[in-house]
Amino acid sequence: MCFPFLGYLSREQYIREPLLKGPNYDSQVVGVERKTGYRKDESGYIPFSQVDKYTFDKETFFPRIYSQDGAHQAYYRSYLNLKEGQQPQFSDNFKFFFNFQLGDMYTRYFLWNFVGRQNDRQGYGTYSDGNWLSGIKPLDNWRLGGQDKISQSQEHDPSRNTYFFLPLLLGIAGAIWLYRNNKPYTLVLTLLFVFTGIAIVVYLNQTPMQPRERDYAYVGSFYAFAIWIGLGAIAFVRFLNRFVQTRYALATGISFALLGGPIILAHQNWDDHNRSEKSLARDMARNYLESCAPNAILFTYGDHDTFPVWYLQEVEGVRPDVRVVVLSYLTGDWYMQQAKQPTYQAAGLPVTIPAEKTKKGVRDYIPFVDRQLDNAVDIQQLLQFVTSDDPEYKVQLNSGDMENYFPSKKVRLRVDKEEVVKKNAVPAYFQGAIVSAMEWEIPNDHLTRADLTLLSVLENNHWDRPIYFSNMLPSDIKLGLDKYLVNEGFTSRLMPVAATDQSTGKRNEQAGLVNLEALYNNIMHTYQWGNVKNAEYLDTDSFRFTSMYARDIFGKAARMLLANGQVKQAGEVAKKAYDQLPDRVYAMSDAINYADIIDSLYRSGQPQLANRMMDRNLDYVAENMEYLHQLVSDKKNLSFEWNDIQTGLDSVDRYKAILLEAKDNRRLARVERLRQQYQNWYGVE
Repeated sequence: MCFPFLGYLSREQYIREPLLKGPNYDSQVVGVERKTGYRKDESGYIPFSQVDKYTFDKETFFPRIYSQDGAHQAYYRSYLNLKEGQQPQFSDNFKFFFNFQLGDMYTRYFLWNFVGRQNDRQGYGTYSDGNWLSGIKPLDNWRLGGQDKISQSQEHDPSRNTYFFLPLLLGIAGAIWLYRNNKPYTLVLTLLFVFTGIAIVVYLNQTPMQPRERDYAYVGSFYAFAIWIGLGAIAFVRFLNRFVQTRYALATGISFALLGGPIILAHQNWDDHNRSEKSLARDMARNYLESCAPNAILFTYGDHDTFPVWYLQEVEGVRPDVRVVVLSYLTGDWYMQQAKQPTYQAAGLPVTIPAEKTKKGVRDYIPFVDRQLDNAVDIQQLLQFVTSDDPEYKVQLNSGDMENYFPSKKVRLRVDKEEVVKKNAVPAYFQGAIVSAMEWEIPNDHLTRADLTLLSVLENNHWDRPIYFSNMLPSDIKLGLDKYLVNEGFTSRLMPVAATDQSTGKRNEQAGLVNLEALYNNIMHTYQWGNVKNAEYLDTDSFRFTSMYARDIFGKAARMLLANGQVKQAGEVAKKAYDQLPDRVYAMSDAINYADIIDSLYRSGQPQLANRMMDRNLDYVAENMEYLHQLVSDKKNLSFEWNDIQTGLDSVDRYKAILLEAKDNRRLARVERLRQQYQNWYGVE
C-alpha cells in the first residue's frame, strides 16, 4: 500500500505547478525527464519508468505565467498588455503574482469576508461580477462604476453583502492591540495568517480562468484574522475605558463588537447561505438516473453530476440497476479495473482488455501517428493494434521508448440492424434511421485508458445494455461519438442512427439528435426541478442550471414540438416551464434563453403567462442595460461586460420577432423603443 499512498499524497494525477523555477507561457518543450515508479503486481513491487517533468528551452525564476494552455496564454497577454509574439519579461511574473494571484485571487477573497461582496457570480476581472464591495457608495462607485444605476435585481440580490469595513477595522484594531501587548503571540498569529494565506498563494501558483472561485483554499487565513477580530473587541473596550467607567465601556465596546462582527455578518449572509429550501442537487441526480432505461451504463463527468448520483444510489437506493462510471476517472488504472466490477444491482462494464495491458506505466498515453489510411479502422482491429505487445505495432517516441500508437482517427463499428431492433436499443421513433455501421472520428491526438475502456465497451456490449452520457460531459471527452448521441433531456443515449430533420433541435440542424417523445415524457412525468420556483435564493450554479433548463430542455422541446405541429404538447411543456422555473431573472442570458418558452406560450394560446414572462424579462434587460451603459461611461476598459450588452441586444431582437407574430402592439412598441435607445447608445444597426 505504500507506493499507491505515496502517489495519493503527492497528487500525481494532477499537473505539477512550478514553484521556484520553470517556463514562461511561450517556452517550448525540448525534453522529458523520467523517474522510476513502482506498482504492485502478483510477483511483488515492479519498477517502471514514468514521466517526471518536462524540460524547456528557456526557464525563469519564480514562474507565474507558465501555463501552455492557449486560453491561458491569451489571458496572460491581455492582462500584462503584451502583444502577440512579444516575449514576456522576468518582471511580468511578479506583476502577475502581485496583481492577479495576490490581488484578484487572494485579497479580493479576503475582503469578501471582512468588507463585503458585490455578488456570488464568478469574477473574471469585470466591474459587474465577483468584486469586493463595502456599501459606502462613493467609494464603490469610484472603484466599480455604475453604482448610481444598479438595477433592482442587483440591489436586492441576496448575495450582495456589505459590511462597511467594520469587521476589517475590528481585526486591524485587534492586531495592533496584540502587537503592543504581546509580541510573541503576535508573531505566532501572524505566521499562522501568512502560511495559511500568502504562502498558499505561492504554493498553488494558480492559472487564470479557474472553473470556480477558489476562496476556500485560503480559509485558514480568514480564521486567523477572525482571532484578531475577537481581540479587537478587547482593544475597543480598553480604549473606551480611558474615557468612561468600566461598565459603560464594557457595554458599549461589546455592543459595537457584536454589531461589527457576528450581527452584521449574520444579517447580511444568512439569506444567501441558507440551503434549507434547496433540493436541486438531489433532484438533478434523480433526473439523471430516471432518464436511463433498465440496466443502463451511465457515463458522468465530475463532481456536479456524479456525487449526488452516488448519494441517491447509496443512501436512498434509487435506480441501483444503473452502472455509474465517471469517465474522467477512467484514466487511472485502478478505476478502469474497478469499473469492470458490479455495483448494487448493476453489472460491471463489458471490458475485455486484460488488466496487465493497462496497468500503471503501461499504455498511459497512446499517441496518434497518421498512416494515411483511406478507410475507417474497425473498432476490434484498432483495439487489437493498440493493445498488442508486438514491436511491429509500436513506434519510437522522442524519449527513445517504444510505445503503441493508433494509425487512424477514423473508427468504424458494424451494426446488426436486426439485433438492434430485437434488443429495443432504438425506439420506434428512430428505427427507420438505423445505420449499417457507425463511423466517427476521434478528436484528440492521443488515447487514454478512458478511451480504451469506451472502445472496449462499444466492441463488447452488442447493444445488450443502454449506454448514456451525462449532458455535462464536454465534447472532447466523448471520443467523437457526438453525432450518435440522442438527447433525451439530462442525458443522451448512444444509438446507431443517423440524423433526420425531425430528430434535430433546429430545422436543418445536423449537430445533435433529439428523442422528442422521450424528452416530452421526461419533462411532463419524470423530472423533478429542485424547488427552484419557490426558493428565495439560488446560488450561482443553481441559477446557471435553471437557465440551461429553460434553453436546452424546456425551450428545445417546445420548439421542436411546434415545428412538428404538436402545438398542444408544446404549450404543455411551456406551461410546465412557467410553473417550475424561477419567477425572477438571474442573468442577462436568461432573457434570451426563455425566448422559446415565451414563443410557445403565445402560439399555444396562453398569452397571459407569456406576457408576464415577457414583461419580467424586458424589465430586467432595460434596468441592466442602463447599468451597463453607465459602466461604459464610468469605465472605458470594459471586457466581458460587452458579452452582456450583446446578449441584451440579441434578446430585444428576438422578442421583437416573437411579438410581431403574437400581434402584441403595445409590447412591440416598448421593444422597438428599447432597440432604438440601444442603437443610439452603441451605434449598432
